Amino acid sequence: MPKFFIKAQDLEEYDSVKIFNQRGKEIYWTKEDFIATGHRIKIYLADTITECGYVQEKVSRSDTYFEFAARDKFGTVERDQMSRLQRYVIDYDEDLELEGDGATWRYVLYRGALPMMTVRNEQYLIPGQALNMCETYILDVDIDSDALICISFALAVYALNKYGDYY
Repeated sequence: MPKFFIKAQDLEEYDSVKIFNQRGKEIYWTKEDFIATGHRIKIYLADTITECGYVQEKVSRSDTYFEFAARDKFGTVERDQMSRLQRYVIDYDEDLELEGDGATWRYVLYRGALPMMTVRNEQYLIPGQALNMCETYILDVDIDSDALICISFALAVYALNKYGDYY
């Protein structure tokens, strides 16, 4: 089960971050694309300029939503405008449901009845990042092959809460 770490302060300030694995090695990095229409965060393999995923803002008549993609998989996430609770509508080729609070990085993403990813934030010392205890977003992904799509989904929920329309 892979585990990924993102420094919260870096993400909140820049949308450009390094994503570390459980050994503290940089696996991916992100960069905000200022040229794109709307907000776009590109995901790259570490130490390369190979783009392997992205999060892109989309606007419809009634709402703002975000598209998330990784390699050959993609989907969208938006707020459920019909609910008074903080709920999300996820359009993906599998049945995904988010349970918890996406705005505070404390949720579980379910594929059917099974957890696909658990996300939490806490004060944490990222392995290999000596003397750098900070607020950290921790992503526990259930299956290795889902890692990149889970990272792009988590960044899409983050972007939706930061840039999306509030009702």
